[in-house]
Order: sequence, then structure tokens, then C-alpha cells
Amino acid sequence: MSSLHKSRIADFQDVLKEPSIALEKLRELSFSGIPCEGGLRCLCWKILLNYLPLERASWTSILAKQRELYAQFLREMIIQPGIAKANMGVSREDVTFEDHPLNPNPDSRWNTYFKDNEVLLQIDKDVRRLCPDISFFQRATDYPCLLILDPQNEFETLRKRVEQTTLKSQTVARNRSGVTNQEQNIKPQFFAFRWLTLLLSQEFLLPDVIRIWDSLFADDSRFDFLLLVCCAMLMLIREQLLEGDFTVNMRLLQDYPITDVCQILQKAKELQDSK
Repeated sequence: MSSLHKSRIADFQDVLKEPSIALEKLRELSFSGIPCEGGLRCLCWKILLNYLPLERASWTSILAKQRELYAQFLREMIIQPGIAKANMGVSREDVTFEDHPLNPNPDSRWNTYFKDNEVLLQIDKDVRRLCPDISFFQRATDYPCLLILDPQNEFETLRKRVEQTTLKSQTVARNRSGVTNQEQNIKPQFFAFRWLTLLLSQEFLLPDVIRIWDSLFADDSRFDFLLLVCCAMLMLIREQLLEGDFTVNMRLLQDYPITDVCQILQKAKELQDSK
């Protein structure tokens, strides 16, 4: 263990041993990462997330109360197998024979309903993935067949169609730098929804996720800072995004490349300070 790491542990211990915790000092220390030795991270997270108050004297009673509350939730929510409504004045019965959404019986109407919806959902996904980058699959043609085959204007119609398509192709070819200056229609919900709702836990290895959470929990505007972290992630792969097409960029955003998370956090902090 390096002397610098020992010094950081000592700094945390000094803050946490005070009768009243200096929250701003704890946030400042935690933002740069919390040591995992001696249960420091567990304790710091509880304080930063307002699970524990700042007054040390009340910790014992608060912890006892919270643990009893958790035990009460377990008693209320977890039903013993074969017993239902035991505390509702209703006779004991085996709930596995009832037709309800969790019934594992293959003949259950709920089971059939869920299977049908799974098939429909898969069909919907397959249709959406059917060459989405080719305009033919996205919209109807501008020239109905009857108009093209009309003997009165067949040649003129086809000439205009070919001319328009050719000019469009030449324009795209001239502007094919980066993303060809065309909107790729990569919506934030395609990737950012998972980033935000799971607090980036699916994008990085667990040690890196924990390090990011140290900074998130330490910031008093933690969810605003999460948005800045996501912006920093996009900025760090900006050049790759500009060079890629829809498929490449979606793969890049949904499988973020291995990166030093400290670099991401530093960039997010720069964005925060510049606001």
C-alpha cells in the first residue's frame, strides 16, 4: 500500500470519527474515489445517500430501526410456498392452482398470453431490423407503378426518376466525409436509456462502475452530474462516431469501448465547471 493511499485512508477516517460529519469535506474526498479498506466505502455511501444522518450518536438506533423495517418488508412481501392470504382472514390454500400471471402451468391462460406477446414482440423487432438503412423498406415509392407504366408519359417519367436518383447519389458521394452530413437518426433512447437507468453499470467493469458511483454519490447534483458523465463519454469517442455509419455507431454506443473512467470523470468535471 502506497503512502499516498494510506494518507487518503487517514483523511477519510479523520472525517468519519468526528461527532458531526462535515458533509462538504466528505463529498470532496469521496469525489476522487473512496478506499474500500475497513468498510469506508459502505459507510460513506450510506452518509452520502442520506441513509445515515450526520450525527454519529444516532447511527446505532437508526441502523437498528432500518434493519427491523427491512425484516418487516420481508415478512409482508415474501409468501411461503402453498400459503396465501394467511393474514387476511381467508382460509389457507395452495396458490399454484389459481390462474394468475405467475402461474407456471402450461395450460394457464396467462401463460398463453405471455407467450403470444413474446412472439409478437420478436416479430416487431425483426421487422424493424429489416434493412432499416435502405429507404425502400422505410417508405413508399414516390412514383406509383401505374404512373410509370402509363404509355402516354412513360419515357418522361422514367427520365425524371433516373435524373433525380442520379443527382441525389452524386450529392451524397461528394459529402461522404464523416457521417456524410446526413442524419443517422440515432435517438438517445437507443443507448442513453440504459446508461441512465442502470447508472452505467452495464457499460464498464464492476470496479470502474463503483469508482463512477463514488463521484456520482458525492456530487450534490448527482443526477445532473450523471448526464455530464454521459456527455463526456460521447465526447471521448466523437471522432469514431463521426467516421462510423448507423450500424457501427450503434454497436459502439451499446458496447462502449474500454476506457479509463478517471478520464471520463475528469471530462465531466470540466463540463460541470464550465457551466
